[in-house]
Amino acid sequence: MDFGTVPLDQAEGAVLAHSVNHAGRRMAKGKLLTPADLALLAAAGISHVMVARPGPGDIGEDAAALRLARALVADPATAGLAIAPAHGGRVNLKAQWPGLLDYDPAAILALNRVDPAITLAVLAPLARVGPGMLAGTVKIIPYALPEADLARACARAGAALRIRPVRLGSAGLILTETPGEGPAPGSGQARPGDGAPGKLAAKARAAVAGRLAALGMTLAGVVTVPHEAAALAEAITRIPGEMVLILTEAATSDLRDTAPEALRRAGGRV
Repeated sequence: MDFGTVPLDQAEGAVLAHSVNHAGRRMAKGKLLTPADLALLAAAGISHVMVARPGPGDIGEDAAALRLARALVADPATAGLAIAPAHGGRVNLKAQWPGLLDYDPAAILALNRVDPAITLAVLAPLARVGPGMLAGTVKIIPYALPEADLARACARAGAALRIRPVRLGSAGLILTETPGEGPAPGSGQARPGDGAPGKLAAKARAAVAGRLAALGMTLAGVVTVPHEAAALAEAITRIPGEMVLILTEAATSDLRDTAPEALRRAGGRV
């Protein structure tokens, strides 16, 4: 691709490299210059413009970006990524359903090392995404690039990007409470260990419900039990939901602590 400043009489059919303001109007970069465009620029007193002119075998920025995006997402319906229309050498890749963005970081690094003109930006591996969320962007920096470079990038793309969907639809949440100092029995006031969820429990429930909803899951049930292995083990076996979440009031300090021991008693492994 040729790139540089040329007189107007040599600019027809070239790509305008930078936007030009003239007579209160703006001619946007990336425009294929026509005789009418050049007449407007001449009338505004402009004699030279910076342009790009693709060479034989070069691929335009939009066509190149779209081709690479399709190599990265071979089948949008199964990969869970929608390929947006190309514009300005850019193609956005957006999640179609809740899940985790999955790819091999080494493959993405190898693609980005093909040529500085070819770039792919993506979220971190296993980043949580939701429908419509931007997961990645293909960007071709110049206005065109050689076919050979694009072919090498596409070969390294290898349908690398996909959204791993959430397989489970619901989860149950178990909260534990530790006995604490509180009002004396008969006072009519709740104490921390009597099973009535306090402000922290309410906040925990709301936070977990929000995170599950972002993954397309529902909170099937919430129970609060004393911070004891036996009570927690029983709750694990009874809580509704396809997945069990446990939030203990006291931190786990050892593999023999309350929560790990309860999990083993319920038939699980730590």
